[in-house]
Amino acid sequence: MENFFKSLPKPVLAIIAIVVVLIFLMLNDPPHTVYDVQKENFKEDLKGLVFQTVSKDKDKHKLPPIIVRAQESCQLGNSAGSCFEYFSILKKMARGISNYSSECRNDLASIPEVEKGLKEGVILMAKMAWGSRPPDPGLNRVGWMQESELVLFCQLMSVYNLSFGSEAWAELRIKTFNELPGEPSLKGANPNVSEGPKAMATLSEKEIWSRSIFSIRCESYR
Repeated sequence: MENFFKSLPKPVLAIIAIVVVLIFLMLNDPPHTVYDVQKENFKEDLKGLVFQTVSKDKDKHKLPPIIVRAQESCQLGNSAGSCFEYFSILKKMARGISNYSSECRNDLASIPEVEKGLKEGVILMAKMAWGSRPPDPGLNRVGWMQESELVLFCQLMSVYNLSFGSEAWAELRIKTFNELPGEPSLKGANPNVSEGPKAMATLSEKEIWSRSIFSIRCESYR
């Protein structure tokens, strides 16, 4: 083999060397696809908001994304003011997914931090709209939420459906139904029970749907 390479003209050896180097580079750093570029742009847009960052000091500490603190504040405050920052992040995330090509939506929404954010956003909004007990059907089913919050909920629903499909949305809806509180127990009825029954224990799935934010007509909030 060594004699074979020695017998080759130098220009041929140079071409072989270049080809070998190119193959090595392609195997170790393959060319980026459109999906790769879109995913990197999407992550950059949400850097610090949904994705953690690294501190600029010499220790390079990992900094949690703002969405963690914003979600806690929203959950504790349970009002338009306390949820403003959290809802703004969810809106930016949902719009970001919608703005990219349909072929890439599932890849973007399936990023762990994003999928977690979408699910928790839907569940928390549904819980806050529901309140501490089953609301009456009608306007009561959205609680304190106004048009801007309902638009966001519909955006989350649309993005989730487009990214994961209607069956996945139905599963998330049932998961949420299972977490909604039912009528509170009579005080002192059972001191060993820390909380009242869930809505699914006393209401049908159809009844819960009609009393929840899931039943709003999203065509009115586009």
